Amino acid sequence: MDLEVSDMSGVTKAVLGGRLDTNAVNQMEARFSASVVAAGQNAVIDLANVSFIASLGIRMMLSTARALAGRGARLALFGATPAVMEIMETTALSDIIPVLTTESEAVAAVTA
Repeated sequence: MDLEVSDMSGVTKAVLGGRLDTNAVNQMEARFSASVVAAGQNAVIDLANVSFIASLGIRMMLSTARALAGRGARLALFGATPAVMEIMETTALSDIIPVLTTESEAVAAVTA
């Protein structure tokens, strides 16, 4: 699982790549949380290069959204492939965390 984090003028952007399965979440959840939540600012997650998301990946996104909300910040996801989007819709994650098509839509959703 790949993780790149950057700051886009007050919005944290994380780019994930690979399979967000049990092994990947176990290996990178602490680093992901430290990178995204610790900043305490609005965040967007690029899922364009994520080929699969398991239940632990869903949980990681939910816990990140909750932790950010506790700091007065918001989370949005964008760029999900059709297969990943289907999983997020089936689990109703997209009803809780905005899942948008483009980065600009995601940034607008968290900064509006």
